[in-house]
Amino acid sequence: MNDTGLKGRKMLKVAGILYIILAALSILIGLLAIAGGAALGISGSGRGMALGLGAITVAFGLMMILSSVFSMVAGILGVKWCSRPDKAGVLFVLGVVLIVLAALNLLASFGSDNSAASVVGALIGLVLPVPYTVGAWRNKQSLQ
Repeated sequence: MNDTGLKGRKMLKVAGILYIILAALSILIGLLAIAGGAALGISGSGRGMALGLGAITVAFGLMMILSSVFSMVAGILGVKWCSRPDKAGVLFVLGVVLIVLAALNLLASFGSDNSAASVVGALIGLVLPVPYTVGAWRNKQSLQ
């Protein structure tokens, strides 16, 4: 099919590129968190609070990396398949999953200590999955 008829192609491609960039930055931050947590654990000589905080920091770094890898895969697939209406269903499902994860992040941010900054950050995080999902939906509609 000629991709000029796909209404969501540009939206999906731009959102995919942004996902790739932001996921790469998040992976780097996760790696830094792991390194920092390991250094904190080592500096405590395996005792006390330093070891506990180091382990928690490493765990958060690993979770950040896993989440970012998912976002990067979604971004890569969005860019790669933005011109393929036959793949719009898969991209739409990925978009819905991204929206659900962003909404869960928003709900979790309400319980944090610095709630204003966390909520604002989570709201910003909820913005990017919407054009991704809408672009996939528009491509899916072009198939019909």
